[in-house]
Amino acid sequence: MSHDAVALLSGAPDRRALIAALAAAGPDLRVRLVADGAVVELRDAGGRVVASLQAAQRLALSAEAERLLADGIADDLPAQPYWVEARGAELADADTAGVVGRFVRDLAERLGGEVWEPAPALLRGDPFLEGATEHPAVTALTEQAAVVVQDRPLVPLSPWIVDAMARHGRRGLRLQVVTPSASRLTHALRSILQTPAARWVVQTPAGTYYDGFSGVPLRWDERAAFTVDEDARPGGPPEEFRADGADRGCQLHVDLNVEHPADNGLVLGASVELLAEHLGGALPSVWGTAEPFAQEWRRTVFTRTARNRAPGQTWAAFSGPPEGVREDGVRPFAGTVRVSRTASGVREAITFAVGYPEGEEPDLSAVHSLVKELTARDVLRTMTVRRAGGRADLTYAPHWTGLPLPVGMAVGQEAVSVIGTGRALGAPVRPLPFGPPLTPAFWYQVGTGVEEDSWVRFRELMAHLHPDGGYGAEPGGEDRDGTGGTPGSTPGGASAKAGGRAPGEGSRPSPEQDSEEGPAPSP
Repeated sequence: MSHDAVALLSGAPDRRALIAALAAAGPDLRVRLVADGAVVELRDAGGRVVASLQAAQRLALSAEAERLLADGIADDLPAQPYWVEARGAELADADTAGVVGRFVRDLAERLGGEVWEPAPALLRGDPFLEGATEHPAVTALTEQAAVVVQDRPLVPLSPWIVDAMARHGRRGLRLQVVTPSASRLTHALRSILQTPAARWVVQTPAGTYYDGFSGVPLRWDERAAFTVDEDARPGGPPEEFRADGADRGCQLHVDLNVEHPADNGLVLGASVELLAEHLGGALPSVWGTAEPFAQEWRRTVFTRTARNRAPGQTWAAFSGPPEGVREDGVRPFAGTVRVSRTASGVREAITFAVGYPEGEEPDLSAVHSLVKELTARDVLRTMTVRRAGGRADLTYAPHWTGLPLPVGMAVGQEAVSVIGTGRALGAPVRPLPFGPPLTPAFWYQVGTGVEEDSWVRFRELMAHLHPDGGYGAEPGGEDRDGTGGTPGSTPGGASAKAGGRAPGEGSRPSPEQDSEEGPAPSP
């Protein structure tokens, strides 16, 4: 279990301020630098890791702190404050919360700033939620899993979690993140936990556990960590899994694959911007390989990061303007992008989500203009669009909001040529063509995302376009958020520092089919 604390500082912490804050945290603790000085560990006399402190990072927008921590926390700070995060392990014989609290408070007092310390919500007492390992984010290690315990209202894809995935994913261990039932996930973290190599474990106020995506009861196993509780009493998911009023909005989820010829002048990210402008109403604001997103969105910088990682893959997440700086007409949006080399060029696999409050309907005509523009740029490979229930702010509570339903699919010119134009035109769903008449791309709209038979129509469309079964999608064969497994979307087996390398693609079962998957191989 972790005790997290954040200092938001007006200025960059210098060596003198850091030394003083470390002394205030625990004068009897020993200091150890790891990760080339990016992390400072505080250890007791027995060598246990009591607390870990991350190097300061300057935020591109102070509103990013408000998105992840609390509204108004950055009101009195500069436009680009410094974020310093500290984490203490749950140890029975040490006041680790006091250690990290004293560290961040001393920094804020010396340099000016604000301190954030969340109130605890998890029940203490279970031995597998206490203790420490050699990794600052990991509370427990078993033969099959690394368990991260997060006791905070909104749980982000922190550098701690990304690094834990890198270190333990290479050993074939699954990632399990434990939160209280009142916690929510950011879109970036949810994109990780929906993969086969991960699990979201939720503790109820009664001290029982369930899967945050499916509601299936879980129990502790010494070998597998949290696993499905086959002996749980019948009666359905726990009460905490029921949706509440905040879940009554809707979201559009887009999976887009685009491909470019390999060229020294290629600048990535144009398709991300198209999605953002057509569906979200603005360009992305910030991006990064972990949260908080500290970098302002710039295609040239993102491209340079991908080039430095080539021929390996690069994974990153992005989001639109935070609420505090969002203009009228701009919707909450977020997504991920994975860049990889192919035999014929460079592929961007993009996931994108945009939120709508209850009572507002998505404008699906924007999808038509998006397909038209992607076709005109000759980059479209495939695109699927689904509608799901959920919060307009793109945070995710451990509630059931229903299965996502397909809206439609776009097939690019190259894919149409492989399928055959005649066969593509004869599909059971009438296509809308884009591009040159002899080499068109097609948009197949199966519904508006609310029709009960939309999955039946989607399966019929897939069976027609791919009678050999080479491509398919069903509710039980998607990622847990329903955005599909085609693009892939996890930073997987590399640290945030390395640019976020992606693991192999996978899928999660639907709630009706939840089962125990083995660990996914790390690339």
